Amino acid sequence: MIIKNILLEKEKEEIVSYWDKYTNKKKDHQAKGTLAARQVSFLSTYHNRIKLILEKETGFRLSEQFNAIRLYKKGDKLEKHIDNAAPFAITIVVKQSDLKHNPLVFYFDNPQTIILQEGDGYYFKGMEIPHERLEVQSDYLLHIYFGYNIHDKLI
Repeated sequence: MIIKNILLEKEKEEIVSYWDKYTNKKKDHQAKGTLAARQVSFLSTYHNRIKLILEKETGFRLSEQFNAIRLYKKGDKLEKHIDNAAPFAITIVVKQSDLKHNPLVFYFDNPQTIILQEGDGYYFKGMEIPHERLEVQSDYLLHIYFGYNIHDKLI
């Protein structure tokens, strides 16, 4: 499900600033050519705030499990995979260089292509639903991923 503008403008600016200053970026093994960071402390506040939104949206009680941030450049792509870090996930576009479409594909019974704009998120069961990011068309795309454990339904 898409949640429009799940990140506030101020939060997008803060995350970009943190990323620009962050010195422990590594070459990513999932999306060749990209730089990424996993389990970074500067994402914790956003991870928790979005958890509260997702609990209200889904009715599940969630706990934070995993976070990551990745910078894609034009031509980069994320190969088709299922997640191994957390059973429930949200993928969010923080910043992109332009308004070009940079599709994500989720493989339910029929493949579903999703286009997210800056600040939008898409939540799904990452350990069950194969997904990929097709070749990035923008000059750059900064993206975050938050993973959660599902405990039970909220009362």
